[in-house]
Amino acid sequence: MLDVPGLLARWRGCKVYLDTNIFIYVLNNTPVYAEPCLALLQACADRQLMGLTGDVTLAELLVKPLQANDAAAVAAVRDLLMEDGAIALLNHDRTTFEEAARLRAKHGLKMVDALHLATARQAGAVCLISNDRQFPVLSDIECLSLVG
Repeated sequence: MLDVPGLLARWRGCKVYLDTNIFIYVLNNTPVYAEPCLALLQACADRQLMGLTGDVTLAELLVKPLQANDAAAVAAVRDLLMEDGAIALLNHDRTTFEEAARLRAKHGLKMVDALHLATARQAGAVCLISNDRQFPVLSDIECLSLVG
């Protein structure tokens, strides 16, 4: 499991990009994963880490609450990503989409994962934290999985 204190010791004050699944685990209170993800979000709220994610995360998180017509869940997602300010919500521009296409072509990533990685790199994040293990090893960013 992700060692949040170790992450803080290594990357305190740095930009850390969070994949959508980090937020899903917290919002759904997913057993095993919610606790380390909540600790990660708390470190961002405490400004120990500079938390980042992309607009695509907002879109992914809103799907189920909108399908269920759950206004409270929609508000919780918006509060988490837009209102509270602990996580910077980044736009995906044309350059980011082109880089995502290159990453997808070279490494066989799903488009959304390539977009997350391209956005993280463009923003200067030191690492991308996910629960997906298919991210490539790159020299300019470390891709960490919750489960190691």
